[in-house]
Amino acid sequence: MKKDKTVNYGKFFTAPVIISLAVLIIIIGSVIFADLIAPYDPNALDMKNMLKDPSSLHWLGTDKVGRDIFSRLLFGGRTSLLSALGVVGISVIIGVPVGLLSGYYGGKLDTLLMRICDIIVSFPALLLAFVFVAAFGRSLTNAILALGIVYIPMLAKLTRSLMLIEKNKTYVEAAHSIGYSNRRIIFLEIFPNCISTILVQLTLDIGYAVLDMAAMSFLGLGVQPPTSDWGFMLEENRAFLTTHPLTAIVPGLVIILIVVALNIFTDGVQAYLDPSQRALPSVTKFKRKLGITRD
Repeated sequence: MKKDKTVNYGKFFTAPVIISLAVLIIIIGSVIFADLIAPYDPNALDMKNMLKDPSSLHWLGTDKVGRDIFSRLLFGGRTSLLSALGVVGISVIIGVPVGLLSGYYGGKLDTLLMRICDIIVSFPALLLAFVFVAAFGRSLTNAILALGIVYIPMLAKLTRSLMLIEKNKTYVEAAHSIGYSNRRIIFLEIFPNCISTILVQLTLDIGYAVLDMAAMSFLGLGVQPPTSDWGFMLEENRAFLTTHPLTAIVPGLVIILIVVALNIFTDGVQAYLDPSQRALPSVTKFKRKLGITRD
């Protein structure tokens, strides 16, 4: 006997979500297999072919020192995405435990941790990152650490709000009555019920991190030559926007594509994970199941 599935996957598998997922797969797949796809060394100089238009040899043309734009786009994308994942990773490692402990124990600990988060949030995100990088030096690692610290309060506050909701539920009281330790209740009983919402937020944060890392590199505070990412490609080619627009438009367009695709895909994931947005079976289908309607 077949099980009747009551979840309507149409809420998730909509055309925009499918298109955004395809865009993400293409971009991420191209970046992962850049070594196989890229026709040239991304840092190889060729002064004889400076600022060439797209051709069969150079699909997107070359930059001011003859480097292949397509190859640099692929390898630069690897740097951009790994940097964004690093930023989000730092916020997860610190922000999630801070939010869980703050929400669970409350009191002075909650007040102290949340006031620290409020202080960090009170500064503009990029400004705080600029100050950090200015203090410790320009490098990709410092840029990732700076933005990771900036992203911690947002995730900590979200996790804390989820903890405040979950810790008052019946299953937590049952865990206390059985004699489970606080550590087990926090990380094995409550945290699994918060993961779906946190994952949705993390998907959004990756898009924001791509934008912020591009801004850092555009201002010269991220990657340093000869390494490149999409933000640095924008900066080094902006002078040729009127004469050779592809050199700057292409990395900018890729940034837009991946950020928009991540936002649309996140909306689809949220619609699927949120029980209130899942469609119930139709009345006709329900009646047929009970044998009320005629075939």
